[in-house]
Amino acid sequence: MLIKKIMLKETIQNIERLQGLMVAFVTNERKDEQPKEYKSLYIDTFNKLKNLGYENPNQFKTLEEFWGVCKLKFPTYAERRAFVNEIYGDIIFDIERKLCQEPDPKEWMKANEELQDELAPIRRQWLKAKNFLFATEPDFENCIKEATNSIESTLQILLEQPGITLGKVIKSAKIDSDIKKLISQMYGFVSNKDFVRHGGTTDQNISKADAEFFLNFSAISIQYIITSIKIKNQI
Repeated sequence: MLIKKIMLKETIQNIERLQGLMVAFVTNERKDEQPKEYKSLYIDTFNKLKNLGYENPNQFKTLEEFWGVCKLKFPTYAERRAFVNEIYGDIIFDIERKLCQEPDPKEWMKANEELQDELAPIRRQWLKAKNFLFATEPDFENCIKEATNSIESTLQILLEQPGITLGKVIKSAKIDSDIKKLISQMYGFVSNKDFVRHGGTTDQNISKADAEFFLNFSAISIQYIITSIKIKNQI
């Protein structure tokens, strides 16, 4: 536990240093040594995040790449600073929460561990789902939305059917028919909640208990789907 805590703190320190370099490079505080330092720190941070079970959210391997995007999309310094904070925002929130509170429930951690290789990008959806639940101002609707999307994305990738909704893609999944019905019913229920999947104007009165239920259901569903499809298709 102590080693894990040290790793979390070191990762936060790395991220904060990366953010400082990124901001400096695009806000007229550029120095010659920054690109080299950034490259080294980027690789170290990438490895730390991987070991902690996070998907790296930063696509910019060099400061020059980052500068190229910023000068096209973010004309002001304020916009560039906001963009830097946004890149690592979800991970920083989650790490700080882990440093102050108990770890995630077992099923949530198991689901995240299953999201490996081609499924690793889904970790970002899963992280968003958890963060919406634990935020200072919780967003239960978006927690359920991201949790449901994580099941949908898992099926899309494993069955090689990108862009197909959960309600349709699950029909071709080789899993137990009764469990398939349960997941389909969950999707149908969530889809009927205006704010969750499609937006709406009526308050759905979604509670923390509702969000936790769907997050737990999604975690178990992800584990089951991955295990079942990989075994039956020998992936």
